Amino acid sequence: MLKTTSDLKDIIRLGGGVNVDASLRTTNDLKDLARLAANTSTTLTLRNADSKTTNDLKGIARLAPGKVIFEV
Repeated sequence: MLKTTSDLKDIIRLGGGVNVDASLRTTNDLKDLARLAANTSTTLTLRNADSKTTNDLKGIARLAPGKVIFEV
């Protein structure tokens, strides 16, 4: 079952790492998730990251250094 972005944010706030299909989320949603991951001890993994531009991925990585894993 596909979780809403709001559900994923709650999971990250509670300390859970998430693995997300980047092709199913907007870049802004992914940036929001990255910002939350940056403030916790969690990791955000983005599958199908090649669905986003390199600049989008750089922007996401910049928000949460060391917390985002891109699967391309």
